[in-house]
Amino acid sequence: MRTFLFPLTLLTLSILSASCTKELKYTKEELLFKALKADPSVTIVLPKSMTEGVSCSDYSDGCLSAHIVKVKDLEFIGVEFMTEADAIYAAKKFRGYYTRNWLWDDVTGEPILEKFVTESLEAKKP
Repeated sequence: MRTFLFPLTLLTLSILSASCTKELKYTKEELLFKALKADPSVTIVLPKSMTEGVSCSDYSDGCLSAHIVKVKDLEFIGVEFMTEADAIYAAKKFRGYYTRNWLWDDVTGEPILEKFVTESLEAKKP
């Protein structure tokens, strides 16, 4: 009887632990709230027409949306991905920063923006 219970218990624990591991993601609203808390001047730049702005086709697979963000009169690009792995891949490819499932592009080499994303949005280099 004991030999039967051990594999069953092990299987149950592995299923429970697998179902409890959830990838952490940020929504647009959560990141905007974090950004505004750090600097109230943060804005999302809306394209003037449907043909302007940033497109997911400019980025890697897994891109859900792309936005131009403005802070202290400087612009950078925030790209939402399906997974953190997609964001890390894109951050390596575009030499940017990432926070969970987000890529921060056009930040590298601009000290004010680098400081903003690393301190306010907890971004990292891959």
